[in-house]
Parts: sequence; C-alpha cells; structure tokens
Amino acid sequence: MNILQVSSGRAFGGGERHVLELVAALAARGHRLHVATPADGRLAQRLSAAGIRCVHHPVVIRRALDLGALRQLLTLVERERIDIVHAHYARDYPTVAGIVRWRRWQDKCLPALFLTRHHYVPLTRNWLYGWWLSVAERLIAVSEYVRAKAQASLGWDAARLVVIPNWVDAERFRRPRDEADRQQCRRRFGLPGEAFLIGCLNRLEAAKGQAMLLFALEVARRRIQTLHVALAGDGDEAYVARLRQQARTAGLTHHVSFLGFVDEAPDFLASCDVVAIPSQDEAFSLGVLEAWATGVPVVVSDVGGLAELVVPEETGLRVGARDVRGWADALCRLATDASLRQRLVAGGRYAVQRYTQERAVTAIEALYHAALVSRR
Repeated sequence: MNILQVSSGRAFGGGERHVLELVAALAARGHRLHVATPADGRLAQRLSAAGIRCVHHPVVIRRALDLGALRQLLTLVERERIDIVHAHYARDYPTVAGIVRWRRWQDKCLPALFLTRHHYVPLTRNWLYGWWLSVAERLIAVSEYVRAKAQASLGWDAARLVVIPNWVDAERFRRPRDEADRQQCRRRFGLPGEAFLIGCLNRLEAAKGQAMLLFALEVARRRIQTLHVALAGDGDEAYVARLRQQARTAGLTHHVSFLGFVDEAPDFLASCDVVAIPSQDEAFSLGVLEAWATGVPVVVSDVGGLAELVVPEETGLRVGARDVRGWADALCRLATDASLRQRLVAGGRYAVQRYTQERAVTAIEALYHAALVSRR
C-alpha cells in the first residue's frame, strides 16, 4: 500500500511518537510510507535521525481548512498514487477530508481516509463539520473515553468509530531495577540518591496538574521528609515560572527538581520510586504504559483515559484530580508500604502486555486493507 501519514504538529509528544513508530512499523511490513509534516518540526527531525524508510514531504497546515495545504497535498496524492491518507491532528482533519471530497467529485475511489483522535478535547459539534469529515472510513480513538466523546460530537454511527489503544515498546523500558542502576540514573539527572523520588514526565502546562502535585508534596512532606518530586518536560515558560515560585514559597526549592525536556525517558523512569500523573484530563497515557514497562508503580488522576487504564489497587492508585489531601495520602502510602509498591509493579507488568505495537499496527493495517478491498 502507498500510505500518507499527516501530522501538522511541531512539538514531539505522545501523538508524534505514535506517528513515528506507526510509520516505522508499516514500512517494515513492506508498505511505501509518506509523511506530511512541517520541515522544522520534531517529528521530521526524528524520522530523519532514526533512518526510517519513508518519504518526508514538508507541509504546514495552519488552520482547520487550509486551502494552500489542501492543494499541496492533493498534488502529492495524485503524483504518488496514494491509497491511504491517515491524519492525526484535529486541525488537519478538514483539510485531508477536502482532498477526498475533491477526488470523489472526480469519481476517484482512492484514497481512503482515516482519522486518529489522540486528544480528549471534544471535536467541533455541528452537522456541517460532522458531514464534511464523514468521507473518512473510520475514526480511530485511542480509548473508549475518546471514542464516546468523538461520537457525541460527530453524530456518526457507532460502527465507524473504533478503539485501538496506543502501545509501548516494553523492551526499551525494561531495566534490572537494582539499586546500582537506580543510583546511576539519578546521578545522570542530578537527583538526590537517598530521596523517595516521585517522577512526573509530562509537558509542563496547567492541564497536566504539576501545580497540584507540588501542593500535595508540601502536605505530604509534613509526614515524610524524604519525598522529592522530579518534573521532566518542557512547556509554557510562564507556567514553569509559577511552579518555581510555588516551590520557593512553600519551602520546597531543594525538594523539587526541574529537569526540562528529557530525551531518554527509560533512564528517568528507572530513577523513580513512583510515577505521578496528576493531569486534569487525559485521552490515554503513554506515561502509564512506560512506567508499567519499567517496573515503577503509578498514581494517577481519576479522570478520562487514565481511569480507563488503571485498575485501583491492582495496577496503580487513582486519586481525584484536584484532591490535594488525597494525593498527599497516596504519596505517603506508597512511600511507606513496600508490599503495595510490589503489588502494583506486578500488576503493571502484567497489564502492559496488552499494549503491544504488533497488536495495534496489525489492527490498523487490517482497517486499511478492508477499505481498499471495499473500493475495488
């Protein structure tokens, strides 16, 4: 198959990693891959650095229906005889739908269009938007939570929305989990060797809940003085400045580490005693899968895709997203109960086996094949 993946984002988060690994997996299965993404974006840089067999097309989609990008992509589709177009950003959906609508108007049955929804924010809810996107074969949601929201917004028949969860390369994160490895990883990031380390690996922005985590740390340290939070990720400068001020005001300057963007997530996670994901909402969470694969217990907000992933007391702890005292209690409980940590690690290692790239890519590839067969 000749497949075009479209992703207009310039940053590199969970959605971009999904595209990167999907392209690599499909190329390894013998398909011809094209990727339309900004030339200065991190996805383009990662594709080049990884040496993935694909053709990069520098395309910038600036708005929901970008006529310039539409013309550029239409030319690409016709020149390269693209069979499948797969878009991953809501901003990109109307533009790629425009390509398919133009081709249908010309009585061309290809390409078939797929949309993946990685985000929890509801899509535009009006009949015209839903109708315009309805040329898509399927909308793939990364969780049932996202699928239900997308269906409510678009008004499509339930059969046209499918759930294919994200995946993790568990081998990349598997570590010996011995004290020597943990201390080596801590030294790499300048983290305290004797602390009970609570890691938070996420973009620094208000919706990700780091401010609430620092409030919880302030409360929890009244009981357990060894608690230390490490915030890994870049983000909004004003928000980061507020977090630093919050830490200073609470007397936590020496008990919170701001690491910035961390390229090697496995080493960071291996340095942690617990991973905290205090987001106000999430569509899914690669962070949970990565922590499970590393063998680190998780505590997460009881919201959205996080609540769908984590089984309380079996694969992690769940706490209300704004419940500062509940978060403090959970952190203290994890710090003092080794048997709880061991139980959650065992549950996570078992659960992560369901989220393999092989399973997800095979499901996506099957959807592609079915669409092409139905058009021949």
